[in-house]
Amino acid sequence: MQTRAERKKRELWPELQDHYQKRLMLMGVSFTCILFLLIGRLAYIQLMKGHDYKNRAMRQWFKELPAGINRGKIYDRNMIPLTNRNKSSYLILYPDIFQRSQENLEIISELTKISPYVLKYEVLASHRPIQLEVKNYDINFIKKVFTMRGVYPIDREERYSRNGLASHVIGYINKIDNVGSKGIEKQLDDILTENQSDMLGAIVDAQKRMIPGLGYKTIESNPGKIKKNIVLTIDYRVQRIIEEAFDKYHQKGSVVVLDAQNGDILGMVSRPNYDQNNVAAYLESNNKELYNRAVQMAYPPGSVFKIVVAAAALEYGLVDLKDTFYCKGYEKIDGVVMKCNSYEDGGHGEINLEKAFAVSCNSAFIQLGQQVGGKKVMEMAKNLGFGSPTNIELPEETKGNLPSEDYMKGAGIGNISIGQGTLEATPLQIAKLTSVIANDGVMRDIRLLKKIVDEKGNVLQENFPEKSSRVLSEGTARKIQQMMEKVVKEGTGSKIHLDDFGGAAGKTGSAEAFSEGRPVVHAWFTGYFPLKTPKYIITIIIEGGGGGGKVAAPLFHEIGERIALLEK
Repeated sequence: MQTRAERKKRELWPELQDHYQKRLMLMGVSFTCILFLLIGRLAYIQLMKGHDYKNRAMRQWFKELPAGINRGKIYDRNMIPLTNRNKSSYLILYPDIFQRSQENLEIISELTKISPYVLKYEVLASHRPIQLEVKNYDINFIKKVFTMRGVYPIDREERYSRNGLASHVIGYINKIDNVGSKGIEKQLDDILTENQSDMLGAIVDAQKRMIPGLGYKTIESNPGKIKKNIVLTIDYRVQRIIEEAFDKYHQKGSVVVLDAQNGDILGMVSRPNYDQNNVAAYLESNNKELYNRAVQMAYPPGSVFKIVVAAAALEYGLVDLKDTFYCKGYEKIDGVVMKCNSYEDGGHGEINLEKAFAVSCNSAFIQLGQQVGGKKVMEMAKNLGFGSPTNIELPEETKGNLPSEDYMKGAGIGNISIGQGTLEATPLQIAKLTSVIANDGVMRDIRLLKKIVDEKGNVLQENFPEKSSRVLSEGTARKIQQMMEKVVKEGTGSKIHLDDFGGAAGKTGSAEAFSEGRPVVHAWFTGYFPLKTPKYIITIIIEGGGGGGKVAAPLFHEIGERIALLEK
């Protein structure tokens, strides 16, 4: 027989059972929610913040080192690197933690070839990290360096090669803040530095000594972000040819090589050269090593400008190739005597336009310039690119200079007709002029930047040339081609012999100017080859070189022959 308590419990049991089930269910739901929150938090830590926490942990045993120059690479048209070509070994020293024992100093001295005394009292006087180039790479000494505090050996890509190939095109950077200061480095600085701020560090123990076998780690500051590289139109092989050829004979001047078919710059040389790793050495120099003479310096074009005068006369129908002039060896305008190269021989006598162009007769072209008039000559010069920059990706480019209308009154028109006076043009502008003639009167935009690529070479952006435009009638261009061909065959450019490669055409020039306060004569030659289907435009100026036919034309021949042999 049940007691009263038992009966009471029995009566309440359904209510208690329901109460306990609700509590269990509540507890189950609570634990499930907590479990999901923990899983979510773990996923957040692993997936969203994992990289950040990993970097924080790494910094505990990660000694950050100067990573050198973090910039995108610059390539030639065939993906041959123009920067970051070589690696060098360095020691990174932290003076605050480096133990300056005599033994340590002697080991560092053996590797760097810096005396222990200089290391101790001069080099290590700084409180900033010091980078010392390893000049005697001895593996036994390198092993000993790993046991030192605050010394870290590292192999690093050099931004610039010691031979400075295409140095004026590439330019240079301010190494303190990694900002482009000249050339492509300056113009495309934003692209070259985008997402490039990674950290490099050594794996160290508590004593800040490198842990053998673990080496170095790189921490990406912008993981997953694209790093960009630049591909130029420069051809490494052509660039090397023109630099070697110019350096063999001359010290000052410039060479520009264009692809005649699309306006690409295949090579650009400026001399004297400079060391991109030691720009400070040239800041006070009078030789203007840091100037890119191809675009940054404008010169009187001399007789090369006779192409423009002839183009104006032919285009306006004022003369034809067989029309004659009389050369007595000089011309006199308003009391100013302007001599022809035939002055000592008493002049060329009666001479037609084609022959006058071939032998570069000043008298004939002064008469022709007077006949055409300064206004029409300047209109033609502007149409052919004079007085305007080509707008390639070099921020230093100058537009040259065109004379004023007042200057061309009187004797001024005589000077302009032979490329003298206040008229000035850059070698690149002369190359562009030559390209117009080679392309039957069609002007193509000049291009230096080809494309932007990622680290795997995938194209991110293509720099397509702008549309070409006709600036000279085909008939006029063909007549000038005929005259330029005669320059090489029987005129002032007869030292060029490229018949085995389809022949060449061009124009010599000898331009009077002043350099460092004294009169000089710059030697010009601009031309193209082969004759039937021009592929290459080559423009040369040699400062103080004298006659273009004697100095610049032979250099054109050597460069042209070596470039042509690349296709064999």
